[in-house]
Amino acid sequence: MAANQKSTVFGRVPSEFKIKAPKSQRRQVLGLSYPLGSNLGGGYFSRRSGVDMIRDAIKQLLLTEPGERVMLPNFGCNLKKYLFEPLDEITFESIKREVQISFNNYIKGATLIKLAVLPTGDTGPSGGNSLEVILTVQLDSSELEIFDVEVEIS
Repeated sequence: MAANQKSTVFGRVPSEFKIKAPKSQRRQVLGLSYPLGSNLGGGYFSRRSGVDMIRDAIKQLLLTEPGERVMLPNFGCNLKKYLFEPLDEITFESIKREVQISFNNYIKGATLIKLAVLPTGDTGPSGGNSLEVILTVQLDSSELEIFDVEVEIS
């Protein structure tokens, strides 16, 4: 191998060889606040980080139907199709499966701990007109912060 060629390393680097930057030098991950323009004090494209950024990303994921995003046609959860379905275990398990798959595909930097689906409003055994999805999420950062995200689908 010539001296001016770079060598390529394949595989994982063992943890004892990883260099961790001090907490003050770590790069902060920023994202846009959702919905856009909700925080006019920070400008139309105001930024968020940490818990607020993950909470906004989850709300955006759950309230978006697949096909709405131009460059990401599979982004979102198809939850509105469950609104007038019978309120039974099969429906709730289908909703939970849909949310878990979408969460694992599109939310980075957080882990889903618990997921609950509840009917809201006046409902009967034949179904209802709104559902509430409650997620308990833990950040993957060093703080390991746990928080809840509630989204109403109507």
